[in-house]
Amino acid sequence: MNRLMTLLARQRLIAAGVVAALLLLGAVLYPSLPARMAIHWNASGQADGTAAKPIAVLAMPAIVALVSVLLDVTDSDVGDRVVGSAAMLLLLVVQVAVLLVNLGVGVPIVPLALAGAFVVVVLAVRFETRSSRT
Repeated sequence: MNRLMTLLARQRLIAAGVVAALLLLGAVLYPSLPARMAIHWNASGQADGTAAKPIAVLAMPAIVALVSVLLDVTDSDVGDRVVGSAAMLLLLVVQVAVLLVNLGVGVPIVPLALAGAFVVVVLAVRFETRSSRT
């Protein structure tokens, strides 16, 4: 396994870093964010869902922590942990994009999220294919 995969297999470390980064970023940007934040976009990139600022800022760190706990309490193998870590990193990227969009920065959030999801799916298929051969 290469260095990147070895690092990603340490999903607790990845989760802790992502949660810490999201909480810190949310705290720093909180005063500048609108009271209602766009959190969902349609396929053409138009915001079509909003949430109250506290929920929009705190939901993603909570989701990352929950995914990490689920990976710990289930019988997850190295492939599961690598894919879980990649998904957590994708959630970090998506949350940063959400925060930036809500600050008025033009971020192509839909293509960004789709590209990230593609990477996570490719990793999942790679590890599933590898585990089915053994």
